Amino acid sequence: MMSANSLAHSLQPLIEALKQRHFDRAILGLKQFLSSHPDHELALGMLASAYVEIGMREAAQERYERLLEKYPGNTLARFQLGLLHLDTQPAQALSVWEPLLAVEQEFMAHFHSALANVQLGNLPAARPLLEHAARYMPPDHPLRDQLVQLRARLGASTSSNGYRP
Repeated sequence: MMSANSLAHSLQPLIEALKQRHFDRAILGLKQFLSSHPDHELALGMLASAYVEIGMREAAQERYERLLEKYPGNTLARFQLGLLHLDTQPAQALSVWEPLLAVEQEFMAHFHSALANVQLGNLPAARPLLEHAARYMPPDHPLRDQLVQLRARLGASTSSNGYRP
């Protein structure tokens, strides 16, 4: 059996392939790796991410779901799975993200849950999610302007001074 360090070392070329956007090579290598280590958390997440990048949403969804079955506390997989549902199944995205909303300083699932509620026409549910996201989203975050604009549009507080690091 390989040690955790050996496994991580064997994934390094695949990580580099993903960084260089060589998705075919990365996917092939990750499939080979997972044939020997089918429940490896990082490799499953990497494969799902690669599938998202090449537009294979169903394959990505299957990998994220498998990852969450084995590692239900994987917040990144949970968040990414919710993103896959956001455009076409916002109610499903809300369900996927629900466990993340209990994390006090979490802001991304709160923000995106607000977006899902807006899509569903549930503005009263969106407002407190936006307020929570505003408290914890750093002022220099790339989504901050969108958050401020959405809060103003929904009649939520427009003050961006509520940020708490």
